[in-house]
Amino acid sequence: MSDTDTNERARALVKSFYDGGARGEITSFSDSLAEHFELFVPAYLPWGGTFGKQEYVDLLPRVAAVLDFTRLSYLSLTAEACHVVALIEIGVQGTDKSIVISEHWDVADDKAVRLLVAYFDPKALLDQMAAHPVA
Repeated sequence: MSDTDTNERARALVKSFYDGGARGEITSFSDSLAEHFELFVPAYLPWGGTFGKQEYVDLLPRVAAVLDFTRLSYLSLTAEACHVVALIEIGVQGTDKSIVISEHWDVADDKAVRLLVAYFDPKALLDQMAAHPVA
């Protein structure tokens, strides 16, 4: 398989996560996660920390309760050497505001093995969560 094929497969795998979120099927991606999957999220968020596969899947409905995947757009979706960077703009539920998130995915053997998330200016998200806490 060529590097181009590998990159495109990794890119398609990551895109399938966001597509599932837009359909309201945010946890449908779980079969695409490696058993040793790791998630890293900034600690200032209620769902911040380091998590394994099942913890990530369990966390996804909380994330979807505050981020509106139907209002997601890609600023960039780049794949190289099994590393995919998704720079996305996504709506904040219950508002007309959106935030920018950079998600860095590592893919091996057609499975996501790691996700590192960085939020840019998350004030709109934090304000909405303070006004409407998510359990």
